[in-house]
Amino acid sequence: MEPHCNQLFPNVNIFIQLLVWITTWHTDVTGAASNHYRGEVGGNVTFGCPVHKQRTLALLYIQKGDTFVNGYYATQNVSGAWDNTRVDLDKTTVFMYNLKPSHDGDYQCIIQYSDQKKIEHVQLHLTVTANYSRPTLTGHCSDTTHSSSCLVRCASHGGFPDSEVTWHAPGSLKVMNNSKMRDPDTTTFNISNAAYVNCSDFPPTSLRCSVGNVMSDVFSVCTPKDPPGHGLSVIIAAICAAGVGLCIMVALLWRCCCKKGKRSMDLY
Repeated sequence: MEPHCNQLFPNVNIFIQLLVWITTWHTDVTGAASNHYRGEVGGNVTFGCPVHKQRTLALLYIQKGDTFVNGYYATQNVSGAWDNTRVDLDKTTVFMYNLKPSHDGDYQCIIQYSDQKKIEHVQLHLTVTANYSRPTLTGHCSDTTHSSSCLVRCASHGGFPDSEVTWHAPGSLKVMNNSKMRDPDTTTFNISNAAYVNCSDFPPTSLRCSVGNVMSDVFSVCTPKDPPGHGLSVIIAAICAAGVGLCIMVALLWRCCCKKGKRSMDLY
């Protein structure tokens, strides 16, 4: 009798089962990744639920935590749906618009078919973001020459999620205070940060700050201003230079006229 294939290759079945498990695991991971949605504050997002098109739905809805968002019931009308959502049964999707930071978080898609009692739960996640405004830099120095010390403030607003101010300078700065506030209407963050610059430790230099991926303009610190009277001396020097130029021009014209007059006398 010839040996059975399983006797010759006893590990074939185990290998096949392992291959199937790896394939299934990869599919599940890929599917889970596809259930991660992103949107911007004021924008919109469309949640998709994995529904069998050939089967009849008994219910389909999305909830955030234990809070009902919107959905469909075959036997009753839906009530309590969020005002900024609507359901598309043909595409089995829930459309959400006018996104706010409070919409960020975990959701569930609840599915039940009319031919079974089992209820399916599909995990969804929504990440809501808002770009911070371009940071602005303002500063105040302790004297008029900007040679002693300066207090510089970086401010940005309208961003989500929470972030931090990052300073970009050739040396270390002493951070004085950090302020964060949430806008009561948009619930986005307004951030400001102040830093102290000791000009004895800093040469004349330029600073920048960033919040998230948004960078500020360049701001100069520890750069001495022109001393008193410097502007007046510049004006006087300019007047003198103009006067010298005028004298040279007059001299050249006079010389030219003299040469023309001499030539005229020689002709006679």
